[in-house]
Amino acid sequence: MRSWDTTTADYERSFGALCAGTIERILDDAEGPRLLDVGCGTGELAARAVARGSQVVAVDSAPSMVRRAREVIDAAAAAGGPGAGEVREAELPDLPFADAAFDAVVANFVVNHVPRPLDAMREIARLLRPGGTATTTIWPAGGGGWQELVGGAFAAAEVVAPPSTRLPADLDFARTPRGLADLAERAGLRVVLSEELHWTWEVGIEDLWAGIACGIATQGQTYLAQAPQIRRRVEEEYRRRAAGLAGEDGPLRFASTAVRTLARAPHGGA
Repeated sequence: MRSWDTTTADYERSFGALCAGTIERILDDAEGPRLLDVGCGTGELAARAVARGSQVVAVDSAPSMVRRAREVIDAAAAAGGPGAGEVREAELPDLPFADAAFDAVVANFVVNHVPRPLDAMREIARLLRPGGTATTTIWPAGGGGWQELVGGAFAAAEVVAPPSTRLPADLDFARTPRGLADLAERAGLRVVLSEELHWTWEVGIEDLWAGIACGIATQGQTYLAQAPQIRRRVEEEYRRRAAGLAGEDGPLRFASTAVRTLARAPHGGA
């Protein structure tokens, strides 16, 4: 497992900013004041929920993420956000809360990373009050536009892919709107909608490279698995290609896609 102690800041400036592209639409789904943010990362979603007036509990499995999320959420409250928030260290599928403790549970790009997705979704369902909402997002099969840039640099540098870390077939699910909806239904939730979200991610050349170079995402882990001379070639290729895409002093802009599913707990209980 990756240690986030030295990579939290690089995540925040790179892929954390990418993940933030879905936040407002996720919060639009949430009903009721008691909100649980599962896998909160650096706390941006929870902080925006506090600014909207929610009573937020945010959890993450990485201590450094918990520390940073606490800073971000406290800053939102200090800025006059009408809500309140707390952060705890915890991990799906074993969260330290009573049944039906929350009006809404959100999991932004979390279910696609856990080793037992169905167990994780069942835990989300357990924590919802009857009629409460669960919003989950995942990255779809095929990835985002930024992967073409990084993948091209990998190919030019003759990167050798490490062994696959894909889940076994009996634990995995299709990374599509229907696949995520099926997972929610198997967990006992009633799916309201399951769809793709689209937005444009703007990121600096150095910011994206920081995420790759410290080992974030599959591409980052692949990069770190290479010999030093291959890593140098990857960086050279990345910078050359990124400069051509960004133009003079401009950010990179990538078309980005996520899958979002909104579901409800049955009124008879989750």
